[in-house]
Amino acid sequence: MTGYSKNEIPFLEDENKTVNINISIYVLNIGNLNTVEMTFEVEMYLELDWMDPRLAFKKYHNDSYILIAGDTAYDNIWVPDLFVRNMKYTESSKFLNDLSGVMIYPEGRVWLSSRMRVVSHCEMDLIVYPFDKQSCNLMMISYLYNTGVMSLHWSKDPVVIDKMRDGRDRKPDTWMGLSIVDTKTDQKKYVYPITKIEYEFMIATFVMKRKSQYFLLRGFIPSSLLVSLTWASFWLPTSSIPARVALVVTSFLASIVLYQGSTLHVDQMSIMQIYLLGNIAFTGLTLIEFLLAINAERKENRVMAVTTQSERDGTKGKNSPKYIRKEIRSSVDRKARYMMPVMYLIYVGVFVAVAAWLK
Repeated sequence: MTGYSKNEIPFLEDENKTVNINISIYVLNIGNLNTVEMTFEVEMYLELDWMDPRLAFKKYHNDSYILIAGDTAYDNIWVPDLFVRNMKYTESSKFLNDLSGVMIYPEGRVWLSSRMRVVSHCEMDLIVYPFDKQSCNLMMISYLYNTGVMSLHWSKDPVVIDKMRDGRDRKPDTWMGLSIVDTKTDQKKYVYPITKIEYEFMIATFVMKRKSQYFLLRGFIPSSLLVSLTWASFWLPTSSIPARVALVVTSFLASIVLYQGSTLHVDQMSIMQIYLLGNIAFTGLTLIEFLLAINAERKENRVMAVTTQSERDGTKGKNSPKYIRKEIRSSVDRKARYMMPVMYLIYVGVFVAVAAWLK
């Protein structure tokens, strides 16, 4: 390769020609939607294809291409300077050597493949978390070369999802904790405001839906069970103050702990937080109901004092102190046994309807 310089782009001397770079992504793993740092992670093979006539060679024996290890290729031939613009950080995969390679064909066509792991920024709307669906992008762009010398294109199959993860054939759209609903590619032009030079963006979009079964078992169902548990206090007499207070307060504190644990990794207000806060409020209502029941019993004591004279006169029936005490003491709890579950079911129904509408 006499006179070849890896620092010079192909077709540099031809003003009417640009280097066409074809891009494709082979996704090995995707996920780790970080709702605090607003990032997602992709492990992939980045594959680039372009023409460099300076590397054309004659075929010997029946060789159809020359295979070069990645490190050697980067040191000796020109390679596009693409990078992920919205990345937080990236790292190349290594085992014994750098996991990348270059194939050069006789006509000067160059094919490069490099395995890498990219952690990229992804702005997420978590209002319907954990029933959310997020669209996260990988935005690739050249660092130095503008549209006047290099043109970027998506290959025929721009994004391919690996089916053989962990040595087993799996559905390409199912992953740990999420499923890929769709993959899309786009191409946009961008004028850098300082230099006024036009560059191309290659955008790969991954539409991912979170699997909610884990959150149902860890947050929604336990929280609802705690609310239901407090209803047992309606069947305890108001005189059992320690038992009723212990039941309600313990459930209240457990609901708070459950809320903190279930929303620890979410910095935005979400429907899950609203639901758990609503359950905490219903637990608090049970405590308020108990106070009302105690207040009703005090009223009963005053009524009993007023009816003492009728007891002396031998009055019997529904005006007797014994009947009045039983009726007033149980009326608040008796109504709460039915009203609280009905109110809670209405709350759950409204929550489900709103969540479905927001989705």
